[in-house]
Amino acid sequence: MDGDDEPVSGMEFNSLEDLMNYYKEYGKKRGFGVMTKRSERGEDETVRYVTLACARGGKARNRTINVANPRPTGKTECKAKINALKVADGKFRLTTVHNLHNHGLSPKKSRFFRCNREVSESVKRVLDTNDLAGIRMNKSFGSLVVGAGGFENLPFLEKDCRNYIDKARHLRLGAGGAGALRDYFLRMQYKNPGFFALMDLDDEGRLKNVFWADPRSRAAYQYFGDVCMDGIAPKAIITDQDRAMKNAIKIVFPESRHRFCLWHILKKVPEKLGCYGSYKEFIR
Repeated sequence: MDGDDEPVSGMEFNSLEDLMNYYKEYGKKRGFGVMTKRSERGEDETVRYVTLACARGGKARNRTINVANPRPTGKTECKAKINALKVADGKFRLTTVHNLHNHGLSPKKSRFFRCNREVSESVKRVLDTNDLAGIRMNKSFGSLVVGAGGFENLPFLEKDCRNYIDKARHLRLGAGGAGALRDYFLRMQYKNPGFFALMDLDDEGRLKNVFWADPRSRAAYQYFGDVCMDGIAPKAIITDQDRAMKNAIKIVFPESRHRFCLWHILKKVPEKLGCYGSYKEFIR
């Protein structure tokens, strides 16, 4: 079976991987993304039951990047899904199928759906090589576009490449990375006694937190006072409306001015005032 065949109850697949590949390909051709909505494992810890669903299933929630003018997500509570049960010989059989969507389908945009975007191992090697050579991501991605004969021929976005490199850089620190960072800080302190650094490691020697301040930033604090330094309390502290934090600041920094964060206040506006008829006029 391939992605051209519409799913029906009773269909069987040789493995869970075959099932997922089939439904992803079917969704790609029809124009919807796919997600794993639910799965259950048996006593042997292997998957015995799975629900694959349209990626636009689930309750719609507002994104809070701009809390005064929330932007809706792509969720539409779509009910399209398939349920599959593991049967004899490790095969998976479709037990329930819902093929109707409550939204438009976009076959031409399928490759942009998250479930269909994938950075291959060969592309990862190119990205790693270019990154180590100091080539900027926009240049690196541009070369991939040219090599593929056009943007439309790439199964991933520049954002996916950036995400991969961010993870790769983190992993490069690897074992002994905390020691290398400590050695760097020691060299900086040797060159400049005004350089300060503090590292926090867990029981296995892995880096948890790190703080450093060079002479310039320490001098700037004397003017701006935005963090605790040299035993001088910050002039002002901005937090959310957490009561425990409010009490702690009052005790530890009694002379600091405590203010509530405007972003957190506006975030609660839809929740507290959305039921009133004049709410829409208020946010304009």
